[in-house]
Amino acid sequence: MLDEFQAREARDVEARKHAAEEEADLREAFRLMMETAEGKRVVFWLLGRAGLYANAFDAGSEAAERYRLGRQSLGLEILQKLDLVDARLYPRLLLERGEARELERAARVAGGKPSEDGEYA
Repeated sequence: MLDEFQAREARDVEARKHAAEEEADLREAFRLMMETAEGKRVVFWLLGRAGLYANAFDAGSEAAERYRLGRQSLGLEILQKLDLVDARLYPRLLLERGEARELERAARVAGGKPSEDGEYA
């Protein structure tokens, strides 16, 4: 009986150790991904597809509402992982995206082309 308990305990310890190693590897992969422009672009796309800032409520369809809530849940998991790596990653990503949009707008204005909403300034 004691041997069975010790064996189970040893398996549990090994499983926790393996899970901790997997988590550390995943955090490192997220960190490396966020060091590249391509990685940031993918993360921003994924978070956009998750609809984090969209209202999930749908009075006409409970199924559609649950679907959107599921997508948002995955987006929140991504944000939580980024936060574990470095709490500054997502705010920096938003700032970089905003700066890029502002540069694009300024270039359109300088070139005399209207912006997406049809205005020049």
